[in-house]
Amino acid sequence: MATKRFRDNGDGTVTDKETNLMWKQTDSYQDTSNWTNWYSSQAYTRSLNLEKFAGHRNWRLPTLEEAESLYDEDHSIRDMDRFDIYIPPEFSPGGGFTTWTSDERPHGSAAVFYYRYGHANLNHKELDVTKDSVRAVRTIDEEK
Repeated sequence: MATKRFRDNGDGTVTDKETNLMWKQTDSYQDTSNWTNWYSSQAYTRSLNLEKFAGHRNWRLPTLEEAESLYDEDHSIRDMDRFDIYIPPEFSPGGGFTTWTSDERPHGSAAVFYYRYGHANLNHKELDVTKDSVRAVRTIDEEK
């Protein structure tokens, strides 16, 4: 019998057994009712660490590769606009359809991954007019 890749930990987190990553079950939009730019996404993950969310202090922005690893056209939940986003059902519906990543690019931009469409785009890190959020992640086996 195949084991499930994703596990709802019952504490607001989801573990990906394949990548050894723990994700926050909700995104920054669900938690704050605000969209984020890259800098406010960084502040959001710092706040999770200060409050020691789910007992851990190593929450961060995902890399582009980590963000892409959640994308799965075989599974979907609804985002805040009630459109399908292609991530596992262990995550909470009603969030944003993107995540900022830690992958910085030239000219003040960073990669954003779109779960509605399955691809990344570059957005300016200071831009406040986009509907972007962040899905916080931590590597398991690192300092709590």
